[in-house]
Amino acid sequence: MVLYVVYRASKEFKDRSVLARRLRELGCKQLHRAFWEIDEEKVYKVLKVLEKNQPILLKRVREIRKPQFMGYNEVSDLGSLVIVMYAAPKEVKKGKIKNALKRAPCIRLRRSVYAFSQKHSLFDKDNKLVDALKFADFIKGIQGHVKVIPRVVIVNTNSIGRLLQEIRERVEGESFDIVRCCKELYGKALRGCDVRLIKDSLSKNKRRFITLKRIAAFYEKWLKMDFSRSLMKSYKAVKKVNFIVNKK
Repeated sequence: MVLYVVYRASKEFKDRSVLARRLRELGCKQLHRAFWEIDEEKVYKVLKVLEKNQPILLKRVREIRKPQFMGYNEVSDLGSLVIVMYAAPKEVKKGKIKNALKRAPCIRLRRSVYAFSQKHSLFDKDNKLVDALKFADFIKGIQGHVKVIPRVVIVNTNSIGRLLQEIRERVEGESFDIVRCCKELYGKALRGCDVRLIKDSLSKNKRRFITLKRIAAFYEKWLKMDFSRSLMKSYKAVKKVNFIVNKK
């Protein structure tokens, strides 16, 4: 059985190098920075080495698994995932990749390693969002290096809660930023600033809201996550600016 481990490396180069050395001593194969292929017999030792680095143990399976839930929408298993890991050229601005990820309903395992639903098309029937294949093609398009591993499941399910919380923070953070931008635009409109500039900025925030709404809908279908409150706040903020601008 093929097993993998991904972890959050320390910011200190010395600590990162020590972890890498210890994993190599255990016979692990480095696939990408903090993503390694490991021997099933060495799992306990590997997890012991990485216990302070939020390790996530993964394995490949033949069948396509659905997410599993316990109680009231509590996720116990994320189901089959597609792992995309990449290394972008230094000259490529981080904002370019960040913008691509804003349209990608995925799970951040660590910096430059993301997990996508194996059944993306089931939750994005209009094909408006970025799936694993599109994101991999995007990285190739900017001359980056990318590896894709399909049909992967998380073994140590105790890490799922943390990953879901990070999804929630990401979505709600984007919603909060839309509200913040709209408040600034509303204030500018009241002060009689250039309407054309306000309308241009409002259009950008409308597009951001539409994308966010699609992302939230995807997570709701996939993992039964409810973002209705955050969406309503950003919707009202956009509508409020739109109303005052159209009055002028």
